[in-house]
Amino acid sequence: MNKLTCQEVLDQLQEYLDDAAHAELVEAVDHHLGRCQHCRFEVDTIKGVVRIFQSERHVVIPDGLAVKLQVALEQVYRDGCSRDEDTSSS
Repeated sequence: MNKLTCQEVLDQLQEYLDDAAHAELVEAVDHHLGRCQHCRFEVDTIKGVVRIFQSERHVVIPDGLAVKLQVALEQVYRDGCSRDEDTSSS
């Protein structure tokens, strides 16, 4: 599998997080995550959310935190995608 872009990682995230994911995909995503802190942050955040839902614990999010998290994630995503576009045009 070729090197993945941030968008390709995000597009394949559901499959990557599946325990039955193909070794080739896991290797390619892991390689990307090793060099891209933005995607690593995104994946770690999603893994954390999945663990919360799987634990069936009731988690109370403080007022305004959900909005702040969404804004922060969107900024990280935009920054990471912009950086990918800059490096892919070289």
